[in-house]
Amino acid sequence: MKPHMPLDDLLDALARNAALPDELAEATPPQIYTSPEFLEMELDEIFNHEWFCVGREDEYENPGDYRATMIGRDPVIVLRDRDGTLRAMSNICRHRMATLLEGTGNIKGRISCPYHAWTYNLDGQLIGAAYMRDNFDKKQVCLPQFKVEVWQGWVYVSLDPEAVPLAPRLAKLSERLENYQLPKYRTLFRAEEIWDTNWKILVQNFTEGYHLFVAHAQTIEPAMPTKLANAMHGGDGFSLYEQGRVPGKSYERNSDMVVDNPALTEEERNKAVLSAIFPCHVFSVVAERTFWLSLQPYGTDRVKVFWGADAYPGAVPDDSEERAAYAAELKAGFDRINDEDKPIIGGIVKNAGALAAAPGRLSPKERTVWYFQQYLARTLCRNRPGHCSGTMA
Repeated sequence: MKPHMPLDDLLDALARNAALPDELAEATPPQIYTSPEFLEMELDEIFNHEWFCVGREDEYENPGDYRATMIGRDPVIVLRDRDGTLRAMSNICRHRMATLLEGTGNIKGRISCPYHAWTYNLDGQLIGAAYMRDNFDKKQVCLPQFKVEVWQGWVYVSLDPEAVPLAPRLAKLSERLENYQLPKYRTLFRAEEIWDTNWKILVQNFTEGYHLFVAHAQTIEPAMPTKLANAMHGGDGFSLYEQGRVPGKSYERNSDMVVDNPALTEEERNKAVLSAIFPCHVFSVVAERTFWLSLQPYGTDRVKVFWGADAYPGAVPDDSEERAAYAAELKAGFDRINDEDKPIIGGIVKNAGALAAAPGRLSPKERTVWYFQQYLARTLCRNRPGHCSGTMA
């Protein structure tokens, strides 16, 4: 394959790759990582329509709690309004397109534009606009609203008013996770970083266990060995991978996190469940905690990583200082893991532009990569049937 290919040729290559049977599955065509045109198509066809994780529901517990984020090309505010409704709306002032809010926090009053002080209620309705003409009607101005859905305690937003609900496509995954009682898990910490890789490379890296015995030989492998990694059959909306744990061993901390969840079987206590909720929410769940990432492309070779961990009730102390110490220890453990991955996945996106770059055969432990490619082919080819003849039905 050539380093620079027309978009239609890339789609054909992706479709042919996705149509391969499991036993002949291959890695992703490299130009799909490096093509700016392919990224623009992803923004149009994926990021303008799909569901994106914006945190956990307990982060928006109180009226006025908010997070400013990006979904595709759109700045978005997620907040709990005064009536208790969880909302997502445009973070662009309806006057001259200034950004309204930054970061996270709690709005004590109203949303006020830093440019000309146009002021909005927490439901997005304009309530103040100084020095306007008498024929200007504030009641006719409101911030565009986006769809919100909560699944397993995670909050998702879609920019598409016609987006199909998320939960039905994840029904089988919900069954697999039922005993963990994920809606009860509470936020431990959050971080936002820019990583030097392509967003799809990071999705694929997180959800396969084939690289553990090499890239994480001194960290994850002793506690969750590659031989116990099982890349399973997922669904149209997700991939699934289960990772066995060595009892009594932990890679992310030195202290114990005691769990009293009687719903869990002994087998579930000794496993991690890893999944990608397509397109770009990846997570690991064990008895005592979650570890997850939500991704936003900042170009073909940069990705904003919003990530964190949450704990099952009682797994960490209630005392604020002790809880903070546990959270810091856990974050330090995951930082070590992330730092092992970053140079490798950064190198992959650089190498993807080489003349010799080509996809190789996948291990059975990388079945999640195959599922992700099928998702991309279905989503990106649905409006281009003439150029995706190899895609799965």
